[in-house]
Amino acid sequence: MPATTSYRARFQRLIDELNGSPAIDVRQAVIGPPTDPQEIAKWQAVAGPAWPDGMTDLYRELSLVDIDYDIRGGSTGGIHIPTVSSVWSYDDLENELWFDWLKPDHPFHRIRPIDRFVPEAYAVLYPVPSDREAEVAFHYCGESLVPTGLSFRAWLELLFRSRGVAYWLDLTTGPAQGRTWVEDNIDLAATLFPDFKPATMTPPVAVPEIDIG
Repeated sequence: MPATTSYRARFQRLIDELNGSPAIDVRQAVIGPPTDPQEIAKWQAVAGPAWPDGMTDLYRELSLVDIDYDIRGGSTGGIHIPTVSSVWSYDDLENELWFDWLKPDHPFHRIRPIDRFVPEAYAVLYPVPSDREAEVAFHYCGESLVPTGLSFRAWLELLFRSRGVAYWLDLTTGPAQGRTWVEDNIDLAATLFPDFKPATMTPPVAVPEIDIG
């Protein structure tokens, strides 16, 4: 897809593709209106150097994305990109991701959600705060944090390719240890989306988790 195509247009195209597939039942598909530029500037100032390249482009075209669907045969998919304030406001994150009990020096205290794709696992930015651009990590809520090595823009590109099939981000952390329902469902989704190509998203060696003490 041409790089000049807007993120909003690409999400709409993704929704149209899901709705047009006889193998998929779409339960929810919402793209929020553009974010006020002053709101973006406010939270970019809060984020400082951790603000990733591509986040401004995304949020000036939309405020949120909420997509949920079922694939007949067993798989599900979801994309839940929160508002920019829900990424960067600590108050908005109260009671989310176990933030309410974490000490300030705990690694989980330094993550910000960018896709709540299932209730128990998120794509997050880490580390925040930082003196450099935050990268994307896989967070199994309250338990583990695994870096993916993806920039925000690179994560978005893989998100579009995966169509948000459940747990697709786990592919970016290394080879699976034995087959599970997650891999089976990802393989099912890949039969419907020829450009998905899960094998191209997986590094040859498993990425170690961030030590959370």
